[in-house]
Amino acid sequence: MKKLLAILIALMLLAGLVACGNTEKTARQLYLVMDIGWGDGPEEYPFEGEATVQGMAAALSEKTGYVFGVTSEGEGGFLTVDWSAGSSLLDPDAGTPVEGLEFYDYDGLAWFMLDSLALTIAKNIGLQELTYTMDGGKTLALENLSPPVTFEGPYMLKDYYLDGLGDIIGEEPVDPADVAWEGEYGGDVGILNITGYDNKSFKFAFDNDGVVFEGTAALDPETGILASYEQYVFRFNLEQGTITVWVGDGNAVDYVRTEDAAG
Repeated sequence: MKKLLAILIALMLLAGLVACGNTEKTARQLYLVMDIGWGDGPEEYPFEGEATVQGMAAALSEKTGYVFGVTSEGEGGFLTVDWSAGSSLLDPDAGTPVEGLEFYDYDGLAWFMLDSLALTIAKNIGLQELTYTMDGGKTLALENLSPPVTFEGPYMLKDYYLDGLGDIIGEEPVDPADVAWEGEYGGDVGILNITGYDNKSFKFAFDNDGVVFEGTAALDPETGILASYEQYVFRFNLEQGTITVWVGDGNAVDYVRTEDAAG
């Protein structure tokens, strides 16, 4: 279940992005995922290069000044992308960033490169799963990140790692009795109602200005605080009593119990 849930999240974050992808020359875009003065990312820029991993990496290098040095292998939408030792990801001094795109810490640079390449690939190729490696096929381990991250399995975009979903997969499960899923929660995009919790699943309904979407989410017994339904992944936050819902476009929405929100 743990592995299946991890893969589900990866597919949700990456395959969900492919819906808007197009390999036609006139529709190809580079995606720069950032928030450092060029606007809230991702920023989109057209390019006319080849819709291959190397072609898109070269275009990103030219656009940004950073070295997106990679090789790739795979087929059928399952790709492994290997970062070279000479890339800016592994050698931050490589390349000369264009004006206005300087990073002042390694975290910003690394996440920018990882997410920008992943999103650009997903939007331009029929991608189902992306795995990052480094330096000839070694497991990608970035010790300079704060905290350090080892990227095993499908890549799942920055917010997955920073919001802690990766940390809780494989941890000791939480007692279901300690998780009060049922109730009404308010978020920026409407109301979430959860009913029928039975330690294995719960019924949910999203209500956004009268537009209702319902389903039954399956609980993950290996964590006790995660549940999933199609492109949705639910995480119960024990300390706050809130629920974070990951949706198919790679974004997360926080829902707060309505009585807490009202207070």
